[in-house]
Amino acid sequence: MQRNLFEGDSYKAQFAVITYRRLMSRRWVAYADVMAEFMGFDSAENLSYDISKCDHIGELRKIFPVICKTLKEKVGKDCIEESGNNRNKRFRYVGKDDDPFVGMLKAVFRKDLNDYYQFCQDSAGFFPDSWIEHFFDRTLDLFEIKQRKKKGHELIGSEMTRLHKNIEWLPFIYECIRDHKVLKVAYHKKYQIATTVIFHPHFLKEFNGRWYIFGCIEKYDSLLNKTIINEGQNIPLDRIDEKPTITYNIEYLFPDEIKYPEYFNDIVGVTHVESEKLHDIVVRIHDKYMFGLVETKPIHHTQRTLKDFKDNLGYGEVTITLRTNNEFFGRILQLGHDLEIVSPKEVRDDIALRISKMNKRYMK
Repeated sequence: MQRNLFEGDSYKAQFAVITYRRLMSRRWVAYADVMAEFMGFDSAENLSYDISKCDHIGELRKIFPVICKTLKEKVGKDCIEESGNNRNKRFRYVGKDDDPFVGMLKAVFRKDLNDYYQFCQDSAGFFPDSWIEHFFDRTLDLFEIKQRKKKGHELIGSEMTRLHKNIEWLPFIYECIRDHKVLKVAYHKKYQIATTVIFHPHFLKEFNGRWYIFGCIEKYDSLLNKTIINEGQNIPLDRIDEKPTITYNIEYLFPDEIKYPEYFNDIVGVTHVESEKLHDIVVRIHDKYMFGLVETKPIHHTQRTLKDFKDNLGYGEVTITLRTNNEFFGRILQLGHDLEIVSPKEVRDDIALRISKMNKRYMK
């Protein structure tokens, strides 16, 4: 029985899938093309060095000829054309069968699907009941998932199972984003009266146990006598007053200037303060345990260690690059009194003012 070249998580299996898919496009394929895709580049031209220096090049050099040899055995010896010398050799598939290894790929897909179903059953404690009902209402697995949750047999749990307001609408909103549906949303901002808007949903983001819908809000300005489109707006899920409805007579607007999730790269949380500039912030940590915690659970993805914790100094330092907002300051304050913002001065002064106001409340 022929082994499945695509099965498993090995580098060879990953290279096999990329090589086969590229050959089935019937374009010329070189080792560099496969390596570039594996490394996340658009093309081999983006590789800044020779592929011989790339990690796992040995696995690629082993599996590429195996794919070609197996195709020749199955389709015919003339199904692969070759061009160039050994250093710049290219290959092109010209066989009559458009997908000769479809059986192997389907077998891998079935295994992945079975693994996913097993994960869903084991993670019954991870998702809210309303999500499980929505996505599995037409499958035989729903009863088993419910039983595992009832008996406490789930293997994964999370705070997402808490009673968040309107959490049951999230699958519906996700499907509207996926299917490019325009919504009519009635919600209220903080303590203001409710307002109804035309909303083009683009992205869902969770932060600190709260869900936000990002997209375009479409409003008619009576003074300007025209429709205004505001991109990058967000509506907290718990601020929505009733389940949103689909509006079919309005064309869906895709994101124009904003790219998700890159939109959140330079902030903590979800709030963009338009006037806020990018800061290189130095955070000093005055406790060894807390320093280790911040290292393993970074404040922001840009975090880098500036100074390792030294007992003789009594502190360590990290640096982060971002635009400050309430979520950032909340994160710093959440970590406690052992954290100190050293620089820049404006950020240090900002958090000092917040701490001073808190101190006055407690010292009354």
